[in-house]
Amino acid sequence: MAKASKRGQQILKDKLRQLGLSQTASQVLERAGSIGVAKRFFQGDDIRQETFTQICEFLGVDWQEAIARTPQVDLKEAQQVGNFYGRTAELQQLEQWVISDRYQIVTILGMGGMGKTSLASQLAHQLKEEFEFTIWRSLRNAPSFESILTDILQFLSHPQPLELPDNLPAQLDLLMRYLDARRCLLVIDNWESILSDRYYYRSGCEGYGDLIRYIGERSHQSCLVMTSREAPPELSRLMGDKVRSLHLSGLSQQDGLQIFARESIAANDAEWQEIITHYAGNPLALKIVAAGIRDLLGGDVAQMLALMREGGLTFGDIQDLLHRQFLRLSEAEQEVMYWLAIAREPISILSLKESLLSRESKQRLIATLELLKKRSLIEVIAKRSLMEVTTTGFTLQPVVMEYVNYQFIEKICQEINCTEQKLNLLHSHALIEATAKDYIHDVQTRFILQSVADKVGYQAIAAALTRLKAEIPPKQGYAGGNLLNLLCYLHIDLTGYDFSNLSIWQADLREVELHRVNFSNCDLAKSAFRVTFSSVMATAFSPDGKILATSDVRGWIYFWLVADGCQLFKTEAHSEFIFALAFSHDGQMMASGSLDRTIKLWNVQTGECLLAMEAHALGVASIAFSPDDRLIASCGGDRTVKLTEVKTGKCLMTLEGHEQIVRSVAFSPDGQMVSSCSLDHTIKLWNVQTGACLRTIVDSSAVYSLAFAPPAHSSEGLLASAGEDGLIKIWDASTGQIVSAIAGHQKQIWAIAFSADGEMLASAGDDETVKLWSVSTGEVIRTLYGHKNRIWSVAFSPDAKVLVSGSEDRIVKLWDVETGQCIRTIQGYHKATKPVVFSHDGDLLFSFSYEEQSVRVWDIQNAKCLRNFDLGTSGVMQVAFSPDQQTFACGNYDHTIKIFDTKNGTCSQILQGHSTWVRFVIFSPNGEMLISGSGDRTIKIWHLQTGECLHTLCGHTSPIQALAIDANGETFASGSWDGTIKVWDLRSPECLITLAGHSDRIESLAFSQEGMLISGSVDRTIKFWNLATGICTGTLQCQFPIWTIALSSTSPILAFCGYASGVKLWCLQTHQYLNNLEGDSCLGYMGDVIFSADGQFLAIGGEDGTNRLWYVQTGKSFKLLKIPKPYEEMNINGVRGLTDAQKSTLKALGAVEEV
Repeated sequence: MAKASKRGQQILKDKLRQLGLSQTASQVLERAGSIGVAKRFFQGDDIRQETFTQICEFLGVDWQEAIARTPQVDLKEAQQVGNFYGRTAELQQLEQWVISDRYQIVTILGMGGMGKTSLASQLAHQLKEEFEFTIWRSLRNAPSFESILTDILQFLSHPQPLELPDNLPAQLDLLMRYLDARRCLLVIDNWESILSDRYYYRSGCEGYGDLIRYIGERSHQSCLVMTSREAPPELSRLMGDKVRSLHLSGLSQQDGLQIFARESIAANDAEWQEIITHYAGNPLALKIVAAGIRDLLGGDVAQMLALMREGGLTFGDIQDLLHRQFLRLSEAEQEVMYWLAIAREPISILSLKESLLSRESKQRLIATLELLKKRSLIEVIAKRSLMEVTTTGFTLQPVVMEYVNYQFIEKICQEINCTEQKLNLLHSHALIEATAKDYIHDVQTRFILQSVADKVGYQAIAAALTRLKAEIPPKQGYAGGNLLNLLCYLHIDLTGYDFSNLSIWQADLREVELHRVNFSNCDLAKSAFRVTFSSVMATAFSPDGKILATSDVRGWIYFWLVADGCQLFKTEAHSEFIFALAFSHDGQMMASGSLDRTIKLWNVQTGECLLAMEAHALGVASIAFSPDDRLIASCGGDRTVKLTEVKTGKCLMTLEGHEQIVRSVAFSPDGQMVSSCSLDHTIKLWNVQTGACLRTIVDSSAVYSLAFAPPAHSSEGLLASAGEDGLIKIWDASTGQIVSAIAGHQKQIWAIAFSADGEMLASAGDDETVKLWSVSTGEVIRTLYGHKNRIWSVAFSPDAKVLVSGSEDRIVKLWDVETGQCIRTIQGYHKATKPVVFSHDGDLLFSFSYEEQSVRVWDIQNAKCLRNFDLGTSGVMQVAFSPDQQTFACGNYDHTIKIFDTKNGTCSQILQGHSTWVRFVIFSPNGEMLISGSGDRTIKIWHLQTGECLHTLCGHTSPIQALAIDANGETFASGSWDGTIKVWDLRSPECLITLAGHSDRIESLAFSQEGMLISGSVDRTIKFWNLATGICTGTLQCQFPIWTIALSSTSPILAFCGYASGVKLWCLQTHQYLNNLEGDSCLGYMGDVIFSADGQFLAIGGEDGTNRLWYVQTGKSFKLLKIPKPYEEMNINGVRGLTDAQKSTLKALGAVEEV
């Protein structure tokens, strides 16, 4: 069915007049079929879509321009208007300006408490059917313009995914195209919040002025409605044909009387008139006065009038009234008011109680809230009664919050500045909450911490800290954390500071260095420190939604409390990447699957490993529990799916049929089927009982992720998949037929997940965005921005209110599904480093840090970092230097190869051609050519002077992992995930020979001076190859996967290492071990080992960010090249308020426990 919008009806009627036709003309009836249908068409009533389209085509009208679309409305931030008093004339005037006169900007101006927000909310709800899009956003917390603009653009782009331009002018141009193409109503409340005292815009808010200019000056069919206490500076020159302002005055006597009528207070008309006139008809003031007459004066209006006439209750503006009211509040009431101002958004009674210090305050909290509610000083955000505290939120009206925030800052500054004053408020309240949601923490920092820091300065803060340390006995409270936060905000060097024995609550220490800081015997509860983890590969919520598990490329698993982001515990679970995590449905166990071939089961409560199983020879890519938790399905690089019994760890069935790596598995909701997807472009459905392949779905490209829709929902029976082509495809699992294909991502997708209710689907991948989709319509709900690299994992919380994403950028983000706001960001700190090459004279060492994405130049003699080149990109996988060391090349996740100048670190050339990540690059010995190996299974040979790709070599069936070139530059070798090595003629180029013998991926290759090729593999072997015959002449069996090998250029010595193995030296002539170099740093997966040019010493990179140098002959370490860790020598002896996992993390970051 279809019908014409109001605007469409006008277009159609205008067209009829142009054609000289009536609504019942024969040509119209011919398409309509009857007079009744024709009348319904022109009246805007529903008719058949086909008929609607035919009549529009006849009239020469684009049917999409005439059709009435279901209005898209987002008024969730708008104030719910309960008791709305008067304002009839104002509403009529505003409606005329917006609808009839079609002004492009309408501003509602007036003092605080005058009812601007209520009026705008009433207007928006009243007019929402007149617009295709209606959106309300509040500037109460002064959000950045970029965040608001992105939010609005996402809403207006519906139903298409937003393709966000990368610069502000282009984003504003896109906004104007939307506003011109569609009739949109934008309502922006509290505009004054982004203006400074001098009517300039706050830092980061300057773009709002551009918004006004664009909307006010350009032609379009939409309207921006703003509320503000002050006129935005751009309005004065725009006022005219397209812009109007309404200056909102007070309520009339008749309307103001309605407020007092609700309180059942009796007085005559003259008395009411006097009171209403005295308070300028300000609705908020009248509500507060009504509450005061009722509660303080026993309803005696005469007494109120006497006070007014005596001059005891002057009213300049709402601030005067608020000040008098605030002075009447008890300490308990003021305490709660301050906390509500700090919270910035509705807060539950449980959260309030947790923030309060004294037991008495906690016990009286409900009574205190009741009193504040009666005084009309707080707002209760709930549909239930005040006593149902678990579902109630409390907050302050904007003008009240502004006043209380001002008073709070003033009193805090007084306590800090006045040496004779006690630090009472500084003890009882936090300036910022380190554990708050990200956006709240940001607002607290800008509105409170920054204001205090700017007013008091360093000297006063340092003096207050001295006073605090002198308190005997030390008091529990927020003062220590507050002063520390102020020092951090001022960027004070905290090296050597002594905070011992203090309570350091709610201190945000995630971005500061704390070298030699003394926290001994401190209570560090609710403070936030850096955490250690690397690129995030997998995420999973526990069934109750309280715990989040994450894993990284180092093989660690981390457990976090969802509520505050606190790390519960962590475990070094596997020796390689952990690609998969899954909780059992009863929440008692969690399973992990790793590239080290194993699946492990863990006790969720203790972190104890219950069972370890060898699963897939080439690594585990995905795991899933069956609905009854009896089985685990897994898949991996060996191209199989396995069904394993949870109780015994016994593999019950191996399902074969895929021809490439199997990337993901999922059980059907009834547990009767398991589905798998592969790089071979297929999805297979298997019978769990028999192992038979029930159905093979052939896709057009590699499939990386799949998920079954949850049971008992309209989407039941559907299977979603995504992969290399960037599309999400919905399949009917019973028939294998495609239901729909959803486009929106710009690059390949690595992860998808259904919400538990089946209403939404989340997806993420290489374009660094997370997208939320409506399953029923296939339309994008919103796009979430914030990651800086590919996203490996997404998962919904069980209640579908929170979404987690984990990325290559070492960031875990928790998102509010309803609003799209980032609730919490957990940033991992990991500085693993690898040596790349020694300078020719041996004086310098060049190293690469994958996490920092930088190349450092070290002075070996002085153990000093001379230069640090920021590579200016994310996703550099490997670095190689040219033979003359004047340039270096980087292989990148973004499919490119970048060439940098060694002298200044600038990028001089970008080589493009690979279709996925570039894992390895090497220069030819003469420096004229570069060879690259990629995840796209190809090798490319590049001419560096021209940047031309000379040859693309194919043959490997899996990603390229390693390259090596012989000394004369005639041949080179490639190693792959497929377990084979290919030797190529660089000149032809042709594959000379394929070497098969390894059972897992090749990690490292090296040519000996004699032309022998040596290979190291994850299969725990090193093989020696005669290239003339292609025969493996020897195999060295190891106890660990081999990650790197290196050959000395001056002696027959091979160095190699693997996970936590130390570096071993092997003599090629005697076939004997020479030394085992064990250091206090562990070589990580991205690490490396290299020999100096003269072969006298080795450089070994470490997980801890160090490069250690060793004498080859003696096996002794003689130099350590390191950057101080962020918490180097920080004393945490006797600290309280931290979990064991948190203490362990602090130690890993340099902290010590001194006795």
